[in-house]
Amino acid sequence: MSKPTVAIIGTSGFLGKPTLDAFESSDFADKFQFPIKALSRSSKPSTDKIKFIQGTLDEEGIDKVVEALKGVDVIIELSGPEVFGPVENLVKQVKPKLFIPSQFGTEIDKSDKLFPGFLGIKTKHSKVARDAGIKVVDIITSLFAAPGAFLYEIVGQVGLDPKSKSVTYRGDPDIKFAFTHVNDIGRSVAATAAIDPSKLPDKIRIQSGLITPRQVVEKYEKDHNVKLTVKNESAEEALKEAQAKYAKGFDFADFLYYLSVVLYQGVDNGLSFSQNENEIVNPGDKSWTWEKY
Repeated sequence: MSKPTVAIIGTSGFLGKPTLDAFESSDFADKFQFPIKALSRSSKPSTDKIKFIQGTLDEEGIDKVVEALKGVDVIIELSGPEVFGPVENLVKQVKPKLFIPSQFGTEIDKSDKLFPGFLGIKTKHSKVARDAGIKVVDIITSLFAAPGAFLYEIVGQVGLDPKSKSVTYRGDPDIKFAFTHVNDIGRSVAATAAIDPSKLPDKIRIQSGLITPRQVVEKYEKDHNVKLTVKNESAEEALKEAQAKYAKGFDFADFLYYLSVVLYQGVDNGLSFSQNENEIVNPGDKSWTWEKY
């Protein structure tokens, strides 16, 4: 297989820099045809590895972007749901050999058993591309980790509320859940893009490692020199309460709350995997060392 050409959409979000850094690293220097094309709404300076293409996916800009991306083998999407429709339109027209959509996070087919339709927009997004005959690989990461952000400052996923200086353990404080550092997500995206699409499964679950809610809480207390008030609930009562709330309608303001409930439900309920595909993206851990929490 010849080295693939790649285009990336959504480089300004949390996963943009880690993914661009991965493509520019020595780990993948001989895996792709450079430069990688990166779509941006604003003008940005290009490098020998990354060529920024200024454009938009609205009705006025889509034709120009389709022309610029014509012939690329892989399209990677790092953007949010607000552009899913336009991206679907783009992918259908460009027809890449591989599309890596903005999935990441929760293993939705598992969490759907607890909260039907939760994050269903992502499932539908991948289905639209698959129905168009395009190879789609969903990369599932469980919870993001990033110093200064996810699982360090953004901590509602484990039931921690910085404002009230309290934590609600919605189950066993020592239950293990999967996390993936954003740098490892970037590397895994690049690694997936380098593999022959015919050899890829439809879903790749990755994780940097396993941690517990108590570890996150203890790190937060140490880093912020604070002692949190602790409340304990059983996983069963927390789920029952959350399902009753969810039945009345989903409010995105409660997103981290629902994630915390899913987390405490344990293995194969969305945020902890009984098996993963780390070996596909990083065989024998020889390409890179998975980041620690």
